[in-house]
Amino acid sequence: MAQHSYDEHDFVSFDGTRIRYQSYGTGKPIVLANGLGGTFAAWRHVYAALGDRYRIVCWDYRGLYKSARPRDVSSVTVPNHCKDLAALLERESITEAVFMGWSMGTQVNFEFHRDHAHMMKGLVLLNGTCGTPFDTALGIPGSKRLILAGLELMRRFPDLVSKGSGLATSWPALIPIMQQLGFVGRTLDMDVFSELADDFVGLDFETYAETLKALGDHDACDQVTRVQCPALVITGDRDIMTPVSTARHIQGRMKDCTMVVIEDATHYATVEFPDQVIASLEEFLLRAEY
Repeated sequence: MAQHSYDEHDFVSFDGTRIRYQSYGTGKPIVLANGLGGTFAAWRHVYAALGDRYRIVCWDYRGLYKSARPRDVSSVTVPNHCKDLAALLERESITEAVFMGWSMGTQVNFEFHRDHAHMMKGLVLLNGTCGTPFDTALGIPGSKRLILAGLELMRRFPDLVSKGSGLATSWPALIPIMQQLGFVGRTLDMDVFSELADDFVGLDFETYAETLKALGDHDACDQVTRVQCPALVITGDRDIMTPVSTARHIQGRMKDCTMVVIEDATHYATVEFPDQVIASLEEFLLRAEY
């Protein structure tokens, strides 16, 4: 699909860290919280479809992509991402919105709900969980230990990881192998995924490892039953990172929540089956009267 231009701006957050954010479209605000391995590009189909009626706002997490590395790298915690979000919303004069999160963004939104539930007119959760994601990821015994070991290597040898990532993303067989292993689907939007991969290679992998470790320790599952606004959970039946059972557990504990399971979708449902995701979003926004 054709790329749609959007605005980018910076602001200084609570501890002096420079945060980059993006905006697109006009109308009532929809706030997007990214996955850990994604930029605004991951939402390209969504903001292109909704931007004629809504103002879509997103940001790069501190230390990742175009946001600056904080002076204290240990500050890359979910509560601090929420402080960055609060500063962004104040800058943009947003007092209420529908909040959407993909992967890590679902945890960010549950944590943001803790102190800002009054701002949420609706909550959309895509391919995510409410906390301690390493406990359910991959669906294999000992997966948490494997993930933590990988993060330690990434933290200790960030330059090596960066070089290895560059070689991997330039390897033509990478995506076919990922498809065979079930990490991505065969309907993947290759243009979007290639852009995500190119941006990923340029990350500060020490900060990335710290961010992922903090995410693994974070738990906002106490907020699930407290959500009063309309909610929508979207997942894929082939998502090995956050399986359907995780999504069903969240949906079953929420007061006003519908769930959509997209057949053959993986963790990247938004760029594999964008038409189905957008149709579900349109129906939800109508139900939420937003």
